[in-house]
Amino acid sequence: MPRGYLILIVGGALLASGIAISVIWAGSLGGKNILQNTILNGVSIYPSGTATANTQVSDLSRPLSLVISIEPSHNTDQANPTLREILRNPNGEIISTNEFTRQFLTTIKPDVIGKYTLTVDNLGGSLVSIGILFGNLPFVGQNDQLNLSLFGGLVTGGILAISGIIALIIGLVVLILDRRRITRNKPTST
Repeated sequence: MPRGYLILIVGGALLASGIAISVIWAGSLGGKNILQNTILNGVSIYPSGTATANTQVSDLSRPLSLVISIEPSHNTDQANPTLREILRNPNGEIISTNEFTRQFLTTIKPDVIGKYTLTVDNLGGSLVSIGILFGNLPFVGQNDQLNLSLFGGLVTGGILAISGIIALIIGLVVLILDRRRITRNKPTST
């Protein structure tokens, strides 16, 4: 078998394994993120209205992550609507309250195991659509440190896929050069 074909086979195997590892790793990371968190998109809040979300805390060593973003809407008269988030622990005590106009991101150290309740109030005069991510993000560890080891499978899969693409290109070049060399060296009969 010519060496170009061998390089193409190895390149294809590297590319396929890289894609498979990345897809499996991303699926498990995404599934873990969806199961452990409250994710809401397109939640409409009328003027002076409220939206709520809950999440269950079972590990006090991991911080609660809260991301609230205002989604763009063509029906909004107000350019920068004002919202207020209020986070209560299972005992009903307020542990966080903030007003914001565009996007809000924070991590909070939970103090009690149980159900935490987030309330988002629309303080503006027009309808607002928001997205909420509320819970324990798997890549945020103790003391708000990023746990980048969770992305190891994605990096490994990406490196394998890129190596596979490079091997496929090299295999094609070698195959073309070998064919040209063979046709040049072939004796011609007259």
